[in-house]
Amino acid sequence: MNKKKFGLSVLICLMMLTAMLSGCGSSSDSDPGKGQEMAQSDAQKANEGETGDKQAEKMKLKFWTYYPEQTKIDGYFMNFLKKKFDFDADFYVASSDTQKEKLNLAIASGDIPDWWKSLSFQEYDKLIKQDVVAEIKVEDLEKYAPKYLAFLHKVLGDDPFKYLRRDGKIYGLPGIWDLAPHGGVVGFREDWLQKVGITKTPETLDEMEEALKKFRNDDPDGNGKQDTYGMTGTAGSIGDLFSFVFGAYGVYPGAFTEDNGKIVRGEVLPEAKEALTVLNRWYQESLIDPEFIVNKGNNVQDKMVQEKAGAVATYWFGLAQDGVFCCNDIYSALHKKNANASFAMIPGPKGPNGDYGMQQGNALFGVDVMFGKQLEQDHDKMVKYLQVFEFTSFEVESKIALNYGEEGKTFKRTADGGFEYIKPYDDQKERWKYGFGGAYSVPGGWNDDYNEELASFDTKDKSMLPIRSKLMELGTGKFDILGPIDRPLYNDYKERLDKLTMQTFLDIIIGKKPVNEFDNYVAEWNKLGGDKVMEEARQAYDKLKQQ
Repeated sequence: MNKKKFGLSVLICLMMLTAMLSGCGSSSDSDPGKGQEMAQSDAQKANEGETGDKQAEKMKLKFWTYYPEQTKIDGYFMNFLKKKFDFDADFYVASSDTQKEKLNLAIASGDIPDWWKSLSFQEYDKLIKQDVVAEIKVEDLEKYAPKYLAFLHKVLGDDPFKYLRRDGKIYGLPGIWDLAPHGGVVGFREDWLQKVGITKTPETLDEMEEALKKFRNDDPDGNGKQDTYGMTGTAGSIGDLFSFVFGAYGVYPGAFTEDNGKIVRGEVLPEAKEALTVLNRWYQESLIDPEFIVNKGNNVQDKMVQEKAGAVATYWFGLAQDGVFCCNDIYSALHKKNANASFAMIPGPKGPNGDYGMQQGNALFGVDVMFGKQLEQDHDKMVKYLQVFEFTSFEVESKIALNYGEEGKTFKRTADGGFEYIKPYDDQKERWKYGFGGAYSVPGGWNDDYNEELASFDTKDKSMLPIRSKLMELGTGKFDILGPIDRPLYNDYKERLDKLTMQTFLDIIIGKKPVNEFDNYVAEWNKLGGDKVMEEARQAYDKLKQQ
């Protein structure tokens, strides 16, 4: 007999006994009130027994896995988390390609997942309208995920939720990459500077121009030929087109930026004409690699590795696995060929008014985490998720468990404070079998790259960490502040406006059109819809400021 039925039987028997004793009335010990109290007490105990069974059942949390062959729900890492936070666990299994399809099917069937991740802002708004998303309270983040909240403030500023707030409420956590606003730097071949007699890293446009001339004319590679250029680059997008020269004049083509409280677009500002004048002069003097127009990212890397140019501006995250160093994989690839090669980095040369920088990326790329509507009624579960997410993102203990497993069994500490796998766990497949080192999504993305100790777990070559930190301080400039906001008019006009801009800028740089053609370009840009795009941008920016 189960406890519920047993408790009910006890209650009925006691009530019958009470009635019998009450009918006899021959003893003071047969007080009816006392009998009722006894019945109520035993019934309460029976109910408490049933509740105790429910409390004994552990809360079940579910986590996404895109690589089930690499992850184990009963392996070391998941068991480590389950024990620490006292929960049971299961996986939502999907691939990165099918996750959204699986999410939509689950929602359509009424089986809303506890949480999901990596959505665009358009998808975010759609799910909010479907009323399948739980509100997230900032006070919960303050109490249960304080390190995460502090991280958001550090990267996104005083109001990290302004892009996600709808009618005063927050339904998602920002998807951010903290390196994005600091990724772009200008790198000079430091050994070439010394060879051509320059002892100081260029800091201004004029100083950079002088260095580029010497890189072109003074045989920095020592082969007796004039086969080197001052700098190389790419015209892959407007923002890639030597943006540090435009940054020296305080403008950022290809991005909506703020200037004195107003939204502006850098390519149509007068200062862009001054930057184009400089680039035209540099091209005419053969200081710029003439193939920059057709170069892709890998071509730029090849030119630097083949020592065909002495300066380059690029994002340095390409060496993330080796330490997030300068210039994609340029540094490591070049060192294999020339161990004496070295780079000096600057945030960009200063222009006549002291402006400098280059176009950077917006740290906010989407919505990282949303919770299912049912968690509004299961606050304890949402809190538990937040605690686990916080722990796995910001605590060294978790990083060790995920990356190295169990001390004494799968790894040992080295004399310099590092970690060394114990055989056979130096084999990645053995680590997966043991249940760590796989692609566990718990949730991922909350990585404080400013924290060198935490960042070291994602870095193979620890010796590069100090340089990584230096580069994070160097990367300077502006990014598109309206990138996360859907603007239908801009989406409609973007392709034709960008095509006009790129063709005009390239024609001016290589001398196919005179610099004064810039004025006609601005008029044509507005005629093609730029004026409508700017009005839409102004309205979007004003609305954003009111969030």
